[in-house]
Amino acid sequence: MAIVTIILFAWGLQTLVAVMPTALVVFLARRRVHWNPWELLAFILPFLVWTLLMFSDWSAGRKSFSNLIEPAFLGIAIIIAAIVRASFGLRFPEVRLVWVLMIGLCLAAAGIFFLVPALPE
Repeated sequence: MAIVTIILFAWGLQTLVAVMPTALVVFLARRRVHWNPWELLAFILPFLVWTLLMFSDWSAGRKSFSNLIEPAFLGIAIIIAAIVRASFGLRFPEVRLVWVLMIGLCLAAAGIFFLVPALPE
C-alpha cells in the first residue's frame, strides 16, 4: 500500500505542476488546434516510463525518496509539449505531431531519470 501512495504522490506532483499552465495553453489555442481526449495520455505515458525505470534494477542504489521530485520536471516537459503543439499544430499533420511529442515526452522521462543524480535525503 505504501508503494501505491508513493506513486500517487509522484503522479500528483507532476499533475499539479502541469495542469494549470497546460489548461491555459489548451484554452488559448482552442481555435487553432484540434485537441483530442486521447492526448491526455501525455500525463500518463511519460510517468509510466519514469515509474518503470524507478522500480527497475537501474535505480537500485542510485535513487532515493528525494528523487520523487523528478516528476515535477516531467510536468514542465508536458507544458513545453503543449506549447509546441499549440505553436506548430497547423504546420504539421496533427496526429503525427502528437505522437512525436508523446515519444519525446517518454524520452524526456527516461532522460530525467538517467540525468538527475541521486539526491540526498
